[in-house]
Amino acid sequence: MFFISVFLWAQDDIVFFNDSESFPELNGEEDLPPAETKFRFKNRMVEVSVANVSVDFSNNFIAATDILQNFFYMLGNIKDIQQDPSRIYKDPVVINVDDFFNGFTLNFRAAIKPLSLNFNWKDNWGLGLDIGHIDAWGNITIPKKVLTFKEATNEPFGMGAAVFADVGIPVFFHYNNFKIKIRTAAYVPLLYVKPSVTYTYKKNNQNPETGAEGSYLEVNYDMRIYSLVDMQQDIMQGVEAGNISGRNLGFDLGLNVEYPWNSWFDIGVDFINIPVVMARLNYYTQFKGSMTVDTSHLDLNGMANDEVSEQAYLFQYDEKTYGHNSGGQRVYRPFTTLLYANFRPLDSSLLSLIPSLGFSVNPLFPKPVGVEGGLSARLDLANLFITTLGINYNDRVWKNSIDFILNFRAFELDLGVSIQSSDFKKSWQGAGIGVNFGMKFGW
Repeated sequence: MFFISVFLWAQDDIVFFNDSESFPELNGEEDLPPAETKFRFKNRMVEVSVANVSVDFSNNFIAATDILQNFFYMLGNIKDIQQDPSRIYKDPVVINVDDFFNGFTLNFRAAIKPLSLNFNWKDNWGLGLDIGHIDAWGNITIPKKVLTFKEATNEPFGMGAAVFADVGIPVFFHYNNFKIKIRTAAYVPLLYVKPSVTYTYKKNNQNPETGAEGSYLEVNYDMRIYSLVDMQQDIMQGVEAGNISGRNLGFDLGLNVEYPWNSWFDIGVDFINIPVVMARLNYYTQFKGSMTVDTSHLDLNGMANDEVSEQAYLFQYDEKTYGHNSGGQRVYRPFTTLLYANFRPLDSSLLSLIPSLGFSVNPLFPKPVGVEGGLSARLDLANLFITTLGINYNDRVWKNSIDFILNFRAFELDLGVSIQSSDFKKSWQGAGIGVNFGMKFGW
């Protein structure tokens, strides 16, 4: 009954369509009966998007299946464990510790978009305004070489994180057969830290004085957490003191170009966060130190007498310091480019297959350049109910996702969930989760 009332209420705004065979006047076949018409909701002319939120968290070590297996094991053996609590430590554990030593990654991503306004004129052109969008990234990466003491020289690892706020103006228009979307944005970095730990290990390091050989291990860290305001004082006091200047602002562009190859196939390219003007952060909190161990300087006789050369090991660190960089740390947002296609095997918008392939440049990871891509399948029922299934590798994480759109023209609800991990196998075992939610109103 609810759906019937919706259709009656929005009758004037339903689009009826069919292919060229449904219009005899186009083919000179005026005696043919018209084909069965189909309905489809129009896109909204005026739209307000509110409370659009997405959060992703994943790792490549412990998955939900590992925790559940241990839980059910303990549940099934609860009586035996009560009689002999030491069984918890004696019995084999499901979690495979070797997975950790293959390299550990932890990833976090969040996007909060409290308000967006959009105007669409008959799907020919449109513009909008995105207000107060917040994007946050974070990761901890420890490569296999570090965890297993493999030989390496200045192998980067550590933590990367950033928080950005932006205001954007998206527009779209058509030029010949091309559909072009452009989003200009002004952004301010609130927090920014790049991975800044290096690892060096040599197995056969020779002492130049004695000729003795040994292992050489060196770990250096010089981490600066850049911030918009001085972290020594209250954040709100820093904002009120006028510490934010025009030099803190950055500008970038988003560009999407799509071409309809034929009725079955569209091809497009997407550029996200093309840097135009770098933002800058002046305040920082610094942590600096190093650790060096060189066993070629160890003398067994000296060790027996509690005498160890100062060159055998060295640990030093500086106290946490606060500073101001007058030139400013240049900051840009992670850049991504993707080549994609929309393939409609039924020659209609009902079903689409969407493969994509590209790369990203993100300084928040120890190795900034990474591959992007995947495959999605979308089912579109009259622009009323749309669901998308995807297996994609984005932001260094495999994401197996399902998204739903419920569109009643005046109101739209967007929901999605994903299981994910930087390890493909772990991504199916629940080593991470992502959720997204959004609402749109308009007509």
